Order: sequence, then C-alpha cells, then structure tokens
Amino acid sequence: MKPKILVVDDEPDICRALEFLLKRENYDVTTVNSGEDAIKKLKEESFDVVISDLKMGRVDGMAVLEKARELSPDTAVIIMTAFASIESAVDAMKKSAVDYIVKPFLNEEIKLTVRKILEQKKIIIENIALKQQVSQYMACRDFVANSESMIKITETLEKVIPTKSNILILGESGTGKGLLAEVIHCNSPRRDKPFISINCSAVPEGLLESELFGYKKGAFTGATADKLGLIPLAHQGTFFLDEIGDMPANLQVKLLKVLETGEVFPLGDTKPKIVDIRIVSATNADIETRIKDGRFREDLYWRLNVIEIQIPPLRERKDDIEMLAKHFLDKNVAEHKKNIRGIDKKALSILVDYPWPGNVRELRNIIERAVVLAEGEYITSDNFPDKLKKAEQDRETSTLKSYLGDYEKNLLVKIYDSHNKNKEDTARALGIDLATLYRKFKKYGLEAE
Repeated sequence: MKPKILVVDDEPDICRALEFLLKRENYDVTTVNSGEDAIKKLKEESFDVVISDLKMGRVDGMAVLEKARELSPDTAVIIMTAFASIESAVDAMKKSAVDYIVKPFLNEEIKLTVRKILEQKKIIIENIALKQQVSQYMACRDFVANSESMIKITETLEKVIPTKSNILILGESGTGKGLLAEVIHCNSPRRDKPFISINCSAVPEGLLESELFGYKKGAFTGATADKLGLIPLAHQGTFFLDEIGDMPANLQVKLLKVLETGEVFPLGDTKPKIVDIRIVSATNADIETRIKDGRFREDLYWRLNVIEIQIPPLRERKDDIEMLAKHFLDKNVAEHKKNIRGIDKKALSILVDYPWPGNVRELRNIIERAVVLAEGEYITSDNFPDKLKKAEQDRETSTLKSYLGDYEKNLLVKIYDSHNKNKEDTARALGIDLATLYRKFKKYGLEAE
C-alpha cells in the first residue's frame, strides 16, 4: 500500500507542485487549500504524513497540527514556513511536529524529509512489534520477587510507573537493572511506543555520540547517509541508559541539554529534532563519589535521579533465591525439553547459602547449566560447578570450627569456675600446661575475666 500524504496550503500552485513531486515518488497524495478542509479530511481518513503551511487563514498550521495529534497520534506532521517564521516552526516541533521546511524549498529537501520520516516510522513500528513479542514478554514475566526489600520496590514502582519522571536504578552487576527498566516501560502509558537501550560502557567513546544523537550525511568521513540517533528513535517511548556512570564528560553536557530543552542536534546538523522521552538510567558505580571526583556532572545526576531505586544484591535477599531458581528451572526445562521435576533439598540449600557474587545473572546461568547436565528427574549438587560445592564445603568447615570453638570456650569457663578460678588447677584438670591455658584464655578473650 502506498504511503498516504495530505498537503495543506492556501496557495494552489504550491499544492500542485508538491502533488506532482510526491506522486512521482509513488506516494498517494491529497491536497487541500485551507486548514478547515484539512481537518475535515483528517476526520474522514488517516494519513501517514501531513505537510501543512504554517500561516494560513482562520485555521492555521498549528491548528491542523493539534487536530492531527488528537485524531491520529501516529500521523507525522511537517510544517512549511517562511524563513522569518522559523521560531514558530520550532514551537510547532515542540508541540509534536516531526520536522519543518523553509520556503522557498528545494525539491530534493522535500523528498528527503518525507522519505526519512517514513523510514523512521517503519523502524519504530518494527521496533514496537519486536519489543512486544520478545522484550516485553520476557521482562514482564521474569520479574520475580518474594523478599521484603523487593516487595517494597514493587510498591514504589506502582506509584512511579504511570508518571513521566526519570528513574535512576542502582545496584551491583547482575542484579537485574536492565530487566527492571523494561518492566517499567512495558507497564507504563508508553508501552506501545519504543523501548530503546544502550550500554554506555560497551560502546567506544568515539562512536557513542553518533549512536545517541545521530548524524547528517557528510558530517564526517564515512558519513555517507543520514543516521537517526537512538534518542530520536525513542521519541514518545522510554530510553534506557545502562552504566550511565561511564558516560564521557562531553556527552554528559549534551544529554543534559536534551533533558532541559527536549531538542537533539545530530552531528553536522543545525536543525534540532524535538523528542519526548522518559529516561531510565542505571549504574553499578558509586555515582556520588564520581560527582565528588569531577567525573560525573551533579546537575545531570539530579535530572536523572528524580526517582531512585536501589536493588539489593542477591546475597541480601535470600528469600528470593528459591523462587528465582524454580522460575529459571521451569523456563529452561521447557526450552531444553528436559524431564526435570525440581531441585533436591541439598542442592537448594547450596543455592540459598552461596554468596552469589554475580547476583541473579549468575543464578540464571547456574540453573541453565544444571538443566543441561542433569540426567535424573531432579537437579542435584552434582550438576553444579565446583565453585558452588567448594563454597558449601568451606561453609560447613567454618561452621564446624565455630561449633568446636564455642564448645572449647564453654568448657574452659566451666572447669575454671569449678576450680575456684585457679589457673594451675584448671590446667591440670584439662591435661594441658599453664602456657597453653593462657594462650586459650587469650584466644577466647577470657584474660580479663
């Protein structure tokens, strides 16, 4: 089906010129000569793009823009204006116009602008479909919580998810910060719009700027075509900045500008793109220390940290371990088509007692490994890597030493008291020399007594 374009201008010659130009590009073009007729058309049918003059009669381009937003939020609106009214065009973009064209315009500029907008709409639609099928499906079902600390987080999320407030998620690597960001998005009013993410520490500094903001053709060597940045791609959706603490200082300034103005300047472009995004950011770094060290801007921090969520490490929420383990077990049993009914008690005890330096991510990997290796109906400790079994042995040894130590201390006190606190008699009763008794008294802090 051909993309449908509505052209609105009170000068018939401009309408005819644009109709001729755009039909040659294989678009379905409708033209009208007033804002009133444009609104009537918008009520009757839907259009992919509306190209409207700004200055018209009683119903101007701004009114057409507002009605288009009301009737069909997915319709892209381009404003045409004379050079002297560029400021008004920028205001229109802030009210959801996607671009503006200055009269007199070049034919190639019109064609490029429309083509770029239609390509962007296609990318966004594909992204939404992908996120709905994969990302949202996974994220909204993988968030498992049983501990008091995580339940408190869910209570906080219920209050903040419906808002537009930016959220900063703190926590160790592997605690599920990215997962939580997707949960926020897929339960928010923006759920049908894009969820775009980037890991600031995984992209080289030289590429990060162009990835975030995009660039114009010819902006630098190798820029052979326009590139839409990830921030504009997230328009009306959620943008997740993972490991925000590693963002270079020069890009922190540019991101702050986006948050303050809602404008994005691609590299090599002098015309801003207006964006409406909710930013969810995350870091495992001590961000406040980085602010003190001058490595992170305090003003950006407060822009990002409207709502702060601290995810505790898995070792501090042991009540979640069994539930998470069984959740990952069910997923992997289905995926790998294994006949496994559960995790035996000893194996589950090892999981609960293990300190999990890699947090939930490590637990998920351990369970998948166990499912792949298991031959019986239950996961056993034999299916775990040596580091888990060694940790259990070390814990048992430590527990035994602690038990024996407590027994020895209590015995010393008991014999000492029964011999009227006479050390020589106590040593003879225990069958040890006096020097050994003094060492044991010192070991258990009994010297003062």
